[in-house]
Amino acid sequence: MKDHHLNQVIFALDVVDLVGAVNRPKAWPSFAYHRGELLASLSSFQDWKVVLDLKLANRGASLIAQSAVDYTHLQSYVASGSPVWLEELFESESCLASFC
Repeated sequence: MKDHHLNQVIFALDVVDLVGAVNRPKAWPSFAYHRGELLASLSSFQDWKVVLDLKLANRGASLIAQSAVDYTHLQSYVASGSPVWLEELFESESCLASFC
């Protein structure tokens, strides 16, 4: 995100424990180390938020992240617009979000 010169970022994670540790540290004391590491990474952003977002709610992002791990696609990130191999998914999700 820093390379894209974004200063205000929302990070959507599907890890309940980590989101809880960041947003409610007193309720998640055993994750203090992980919280500290994440906060150190986030310190360079002007404004940030960490929210819970389950994989099913954001399937496109989940598939992009998975492709970065298994190397089946040459482009595993979204530079501008969605990857060609996910256009239909993003179109259908967009339609669902706007009640087409």
